[in-house]
Amino acid sequence: MAGYWPSSAQQINDLNGKPIVGAKAFFYLGGTTTPLEVYRDYGLTNPHTNPLTTDGYGRFPSVFFDEADGFYDFRLTTDGGTLIYTAVQIPIVGPQDSGGDTPTAPVDPDGVLQTGDMKHRYGTGFISGWVRANGRTIGSALSGASERSAADCLALYEHLWAANPSLVVLGGRGASASADWLANKPITLPDLRGRALIGLDVMGNIAANVTPDAVALGWSGGEATHKLTIDEMPAHTHTGTTSSDGAHTHSVNGTEDVNGSNNIGFRGNGTNRSQSTTSAGAHTHTITTNTVGGGANHNNLQPSTGVTIYIRL
Repeated sequence: MAGYWPSSAQQINDLNGKPIVGAKAFFYLGGTTTPLEVYRDYGLTNPHTNPLTTDGYGRFPSVFFDEADGFYDFRLTTDGGTLIYTAVQIPIVGPQDSGGDTPTAPVDPDGVLQTGDMKHRYGTGFISGWVRANGRTIGSALSGASERSAADCLALYEHLWAANPSLVVLGGRGASASADWLANKPITLPDLRGRALIGLDVMGNIAANVTPDAVALGWSGGEATHKLTIDEMPAHTHTGTTSSDGAHTHSVNGTEDVNGSNNIGFRGNGTNRSQSTTSAGAHTHTITTNTVGGGANHNNLQPSTGVTIYIRL
């Protein structure tokens, strides 16, 4: 089977954006200096010359490899032989064998992405080979799954079933993913609606303790808004005033012709006297602080943009 060169039909430009006419591409067997035969057609019947040369628009022709060659090295030069760049040990990715009447794909999807891989897409609908990480379900064609019910869900079904036991299987988990699939039980997809992705706190290493609770695959945490507790508030003081008792007087008791340091001396129009106020007893005063703040939840959300997150079938 044939693999397709990614730079086929691509224009090669210099640092000023001008097409490089006559640029030369040299192909070698991976890890060697042995020239590699490349072809004009998918059937590998019409070889190119080696090196290839860009046309008057700075474009290379379409190039096909024999997948059996495994890897290739590549060297690009100007028409005068000045090296532009090299690349080594590049895998030759061939088509997927459909095993039926459906034509094979030009590139094997599993050579680039595997079941369970995720990607972001600026769109919202269904795309072939993927399902959305939206908490709905997938299953067999007879499962009635809400996101996708089809035979092509089997690989992802088995992957999710084994990777995360907390994902719910409708009807209850059985002895194996295969048994649940054959029983037409849908499994829930990871639910990433409104959530950002973070790395697990361990991931095969010692705990980073950046997000200590994020230790299990599928962990969910965080909150969009938050109301501070007393312990979360910074230490601070308040201003305020005590309550007013209004204008008032205190009564005093006095005795004539008695001198003492604990008495109150005063002069009136009559006899000099020393008198003491009556005791008010032990007591307190209330104080009212000035009220500030509204007590509402504060926004706890990082600046974000919404996209759709897909999982590879």
